[in-house]
Amino acid sequence: MKIGIIGLPASGKTTIFNSLTRGKADTGGFGATRSANVGVAHVPDERVDILTKMFKSKKTVYAEVTYVDLPGSSSGDLFEGEALAFLQQVDAILHVARAFEDGAVPHLEGTVDYKRDIEKVAFDILFADIALLERRVERLNGSLKGLNVAERGEAEKNIETLKRLQGDLENGVAFRDRDLDDAEARAISDTFTLSSLPLLVALNIGEDDIANTADLEQELAGLLDGKSTGGAAICGSLEAELVGLTVEEEAEMRTGLDAGEPGLSRMIKLSYGVLGLSSFLTVGEDETRAWTVNIGALAPKAAGVIHSDIERGFIRAETVAYADFMECGTMAEARNRGLFRQEGRDYVVQDGDIVNFLFSV
Repeated sequence: MKIGIIGLPASGKTTIFNSLTRGKADTGGFGATRSANVGVAHVPDERVDILTKMFKSKKTVYAEVTYVDLPGSSSGDLFEGEALAFLQQVDAILHVARAFEDGAVPHLEGTVDYKRDIEKVAFDILFADIALLERRVERLNGSLKGLNVAERGEAEKNIETLKRLQGDLENGVAFRDRDLDDAEARAISDTFTLSSLPLLVALNIGEDDIANTADLEQELAGLLDGKSTGGAAICGSLEAELVGLTVEEEAEMRTGLDAGEPGLSRMIKLSYGVLGLSSFLTVGEDETRAWTVNIGALAPKAAGVIHSDIERGFIRAETVAYADFMECGTMAEARNRGLFRQEGRDYVVQDGDIVNFLFSV
């Protein structure tokens, strides 16, 4: 899973990036980063930690999320040049919206208003798609003279469809909020659209607003009522500070500040929910590992996440739910109770399933 981080100048997007990835990217550019920062975050999963100890695994491997802190600009134009190229490679957009006050770091608009900024970025995403479809229409119109009758008819239908899609975008309907019919899907089949990407919002709050997190997130939910959207309020400056502490020191400081669950954990849960993802587990003496799959994935497709050869040669899956295994304590006891099951190709892998795939070479 790869998530692209965007934000208006002085929003703290690189601070959020550092807190999520334990990175040390320069935060002094106030949005005008010259190149992208790329970092990987391990997905916190207590189940993996517990199973590692139970199986005395030599290696522990968590699921991973790659975050790309996209190049910024002092003008506030988020989708120019290199940034757009990077966004074509991500699975979702994370917009860092500023909600903290800091006189030393002025806002581009002169005042802090996260609702205004969220609406502006949402509009900019739609506008980028409108412009993209406009260029597509222009290219098709320019090619009409060189087409035969059948090809011209198809191109004219595509132009009509693209203009209709443009109209919907102009009315504020993002591609993520609609189901495309066959004609629409064909018309944009070779076109990357920003508004089709799931949209996450990290509301970057100040330490004095930590106690208001729940209320702020309720307001945020009212703004993000479309499909494949979600948001969370995070104090980026605090999270970045806590990254350098030991587990014990961090827990003590969080308790003292009533800061709650780590920002990384909250953003990952949000990301998984918006993207429709879950994790299954594999265990053994050599390795305990979490694997990321789409919710609803069938057993062969989940096997393919491990290796394409396992998917091609899939025979069956041996599986037990994590909660059932913990209740039993051992695989042998899970078998005795009938909780360790043999499942075929039609089995839908569930979050937390402990799975062993049998396959032929």
